[in-house]
Amino acid sequence: MDDLNRQYDIQPLIKADMSILINGQAVSAAQGETVLSVLNSVGLRQLSPNDHGQINGAYCGMGVCYCCLVNIDGRHKRRACQTVVQPGMKVETGINRVTAQEAVL
Repeated sequence: MDDLNRQYDIQPLIKADMSILINGQAVSAAQGETVLSVLNSVGLRQLSPNDHGQINGAYCGMGVCYCCLVNIDGRHKRRACQTVVQPGMKVETGINRVTAQEAVL
């Protein structure tokens, strides 16, 4: 995805008081918003592959299913639906702990 504009918000973002990095691109976010809501707002539905290489996307959106795992600030397997955004947070999709280890080897 080349452009990470918030074009899929359900209602307009009234007060974007911070930005986070998603796959190296800055995206505006609001205090109290979850990482998953920001990912959905820019149209990122395929999140990260699981340990078996299968692509996952959010399923329940409330922390029960663990399908929304992403890399947040260098830490793998963070639940996007349960993580509240922080200024300057770095979120990476498309990688997991297995592919990261393979890249090092």
